[in-house]
Formats: sequence, C-alpha cells, structure tokens
Amino acid sequence: MSIATTAIVRPSPVLRWLQAAMCVAALAAGLLLERPMLLCLACAGLGWQVREVKVWRIDISAVGQLRLTVYREIDAVPGPPLRLRPGTLLWPGLMLLRLEDGAARRRCLVLLPDSVAPAEWRALALAMRAVAA
Repeated sequence: MSIATTAIVRPSPVLRWLQAAMCVAALAAGLLLERPMLLCLACAGLGWQVREVKVWRIDISAVGQLRLTVYREIDAVPGPPLRLRPGTLLWPGLMLLRLEDGAARRRCLVLLPDSVAPAEWRALALAMRAVAA
C-alpha cells in the first residue's frame, strides 16, 4: 500500500471561532478589570482573526517526502521538502504537525477534522503516521 496522498487544508472554522471567543472574553475581562495591556492584547487578537486566510496543500510522496504548498490569491508557492520534528501530535481528532525544512526553518500546522475533507482526513492521518514511524 502506498502512502502517497494529497490534501487541501483550510483553516478550521471551529478553531477560528474558539480563538475569537477567547479574544472577546479577554476584551471583556480587560474592560471589567481596567487593564490596558489586556485590552491591547485582546484587540490585537481580534485583529489577527480578520487576517488573510491561507489555504495549504500537503503532498506526501510514496517514499514519505512531505511538501507544503501555500495558496495565495492567484498563484501557488510550493515549498521545499519538509520533515516531521519530534513532538508532532497525531491524534484521532487533532494533528499538530511540527515541520522543518533543510534551512532549519520551522513551522507548526494545526489540523482539525473540519480543516480537510473527511476522506482526505483519514488518508492524511494514515500517511502521517507512516511518515512519523
């Protein structure tokens, strides 16, 4: 059986709602406690929520090589080959991918089941477990 797979990853709506709710709670706490630093952090967090949403494509080859392609407005920017770092979490309902390229640049990618199509989630989870082994 080949582990080659491709998955289109979109930001998780559930994770974005949870982050927005946390920022609103921090904003309310900052107003109640009259803490300007907490207000600034909450506003920065809400501003971060309205940023441009990126879509990624994860490609795993038959030999276990990972590539991450970032889709921008018009073009797709393919990245260098990546490897999984220690500390990568592969749970049934969450994948926390700690990735590193050849230039020692690190990236962390959080995947929830609503980030990917259901059929792709299972294939991606199996391929990631095979790469991690």
